[in-house]
Amino acid sequence: MGLDRAAELMAVCERIPAGRVASYGMVGAEMGVSGLVAGKWLDRWGEQTCWWRVVGAKGYLLVARRDAGLAVVQRSMLEGEGVEFDEMGRVRGEYFVEGL
Repeated sequence: MGLDRAAELMAVCERIPAGRVASYGMVGAEMGVSGLVAGKWLDRWGEQTCWWRVVGAKGYLLVARRDAGLAVVQRSMLEGEGVEFDEMGRVRGEYFVEGL
């Protein structure tokens, strides 16, 4: 991924308002790639944007698969923005953005 695509990824993520989330698939769709590809790009370039606002389509914090500590950070960041989780640890559906 080149710097132009990294800048595009950051711009898409910056459109997710505080207190809301988007799925990897939503981010990928905005960029014309799959959610899996968007996730890989976020893994590489996410530290430069609000990566914590991107979650799995069902609300799970998928970053936990790679690093449980990052999932703790992600949840803390989201809760700090007012995002609520259900009893399964998923972001509640009403916190997903309608579109990017």
